[in-house]
Amino acid sequence: MDFIERWLHISPDGGNGGSEILILAVLVITLIIAAVAVLRPYLPHNFTEFLEQLGKRESSDHFDN
Repeated sequence: MDFIERWLHISPDGGNGGSEILILAVLVITLIIAAVAVLRPYLPHNFTEFLEQLGKRESSDHFDN
């Protein structure tokens, strides 16, 4: 993980990859927050619908012992 060093020819972290990991972590967290923000109107309805269906399901002997 030395893309900052290769692209910008600087070494802000001394070559240990800390800056790159931090950048990737921020990007992943940002994508997760954006996905939750976009899907937020749908999540409560789907979750409550799931719980209702879970309570209404018929018992099957597949997992019951």
